[in-house]
Amino acid sequence: MIATPMTAKDLVAQIKNLPPVSHAALKLVSLLDQPAVSNEDVVQVLKYDNVLTAKLLRACNSPYYGFEEPVSSVEQAVLILGHQQILHIVLSIAFGGAMSTPLPGYAAEAKELWAHSLTTAMAADRIARHTTTMDLEPAVTFTAGLLHDIGKLALNHALTAEAQAEIRRLINDRNLSRSEAEAEVIGTDHGEVGACLLESWRLPAEIVEAVRNHHRPVVDPLPKLSTPTHVANCLAHLIGSTVGWEGFAVRTDARATEALGITPEKLETLMMSAHDAAAQVQHFMNLT
Repeated sequence: MIATPMTAKDLVAQIKNLPPVSHAALKLVSLLDQPAVSNEDVVQVLKYDNVLTAKLLRACNSPYYGFEEPVSSVEQAVLILGHQQILHIVLSIAFGGAMSTPLPGYAAEAKELWAHSLTTAMAADRIARHTTTMDLEPAVTFTAGLLHDIGKLALNHALTAEAQAEIRRLINDRNLSRSEAEAEVIGTDHGEVGACLLESWRLPAEIVEAVRNHHRPVVDPLPKLSTPTHVANCLAHLIGSTVGWEGFAVRTDARATEALGITPEKLETLMMSAHDAAAQVQHFMNLT
């Protein structure tokens, strides 16, 4: 370790450049913990955030959706698009700005993290719809995929040139994964930092778990949300959506694909499906 060890809480406490996240967006994610959510529940969360409402309606009236009549209210938007698509739009609006910044600590250019996060979210959504071994809610897996790397925003400033060089050395010389090398050099990794950040926002525990463990998925005794999140992240890297140079240091845990019942043939289908989501990724990137 070449730096003074830091905890995830230390790093989160030092965040100064992360814009405040819409309370309505966080509340909407918290609704995912509820057993039954109605259109009225979603409307009540969104209607008092004027800025978010305006951006949501602008998105709904974009050429991407191509509605013949204008969507003029939150109630109408929720009724037409449904909970899941509204969640996708709201989260894209809420987090896109912060996650579009360049991350010099990861050698990542502007919007690289955001494009990778969206691609992972789309892949997670498709895994939820294809797997039969876990009872997955697509909206929850999408959210976990979208936020899985959010810890990089906080860890970025701790990654000095010296720390980056040491991380590369550990990956090359000792065959460590990116997260293992981060933990050895900094004292924690971006998954743990991201989980700490989401805990401070009081997001659902299963999403916190998925973010914390997306590089070390929990499969025993029963797979948790980190399992599809891990596979979705690996799929995104496999189709070329990476953050900086780290793609070669990401490894797929075979236990995770096995736990999800994903055969090599199904994995190829999921990769093609993730590729086909590129247009959707570009659409959501344009919302920021």
